[in-house]
Amino acid sequence: MTNLMRKKLTIVNVDGVVVEDPQNLRALIRDFAAIEGLKLFVHGEGTMASMVAEKMGITIRQTSDGRDIIDDRVMDLVTMVYGGLVNKRLVAIMQWRGLNAVGLTGVDLNLVQSTKLPVKPVNVGRVGMVRRVNSSMLIKLLEENVVPVIAPLTHDGKGNLLNGDVKMFAYEIARTLTIAYDVTIINVMGEENGVLTNENNPDSVIPMLRRTQYKALREMGIIKPSAFPTIDNAFSAIDHGVGEVVLINAARFSDLQAGTHIK
Repeated sequence: MTNLMRKKLTIVNVDGVVVEDPQNLRALIRDFAAIEGLKLFVHGEGTMASMVAEKMGITIRQTSDGRDIIDDRVMDLVTMVYGGLVNKRLVAIMQWRGLNAVGLTGVDLNLVQSTKLPVKPVNVGRVGMVRRVNSSMLIKLLEENVVPVIAPLTHDGKGNLLNGDVKMFAYEIARTLTIAYDVTIINVMGEENGVLTNENNPDSVIPMLRRTQYKALREMGIIKPSAFPTIDNAFSAIDHGVGEVVLINAARFSDLQAGTHIK
């Protein structure tokens, strides 16, 4: 079956900071609802869990490189905030916009099973690395014109909850769904407008980034190292059948020609 015969699926992957801003969130969902074809929404974590933790007297410890350590109490907190409040707030706004959305985590319908990250060299606690995505179940939902809204919470298949990385969650889901759809991933970022040639100039966006160009700009030191993981993940998704990855600022989401397009 050629790509011309396949349905289009857009997977929108949103930073947590974006979904915690009520005004931006409503505008984002308005524009998300206008995207043609099948849709899937993955949302991440922002600052709400930290604020709730402070009110509850829970300390979220961090590793030396700044990663949160997800101990048992923090895992409970993250599940409540992102699997509950944030997820259902998103679903409510989507229903208002005419989308038949359903709020899920990787635990529900056994959508995403993961393996707990090893404790060495750094113990980050209950954090999972995706092992298997239940693509058949997602396809059933999508074919019923349901919009899955997924929080990156997962499980190990042995009754234990794990926290997941939102970007890797979206990419792993996308890879498995390329068997059925022509998939585009849109990474909606809270700050930068895309991949920049000058980090001090927010308008220095590279509109189209190919692999050879990326390699050259990286070797020249034009693209900053903090952008490498995002871009590398995007090209890995392309290698696994994703048609395009778009990196775009939430404020410009209404114009999907903006941002950086990676193919």
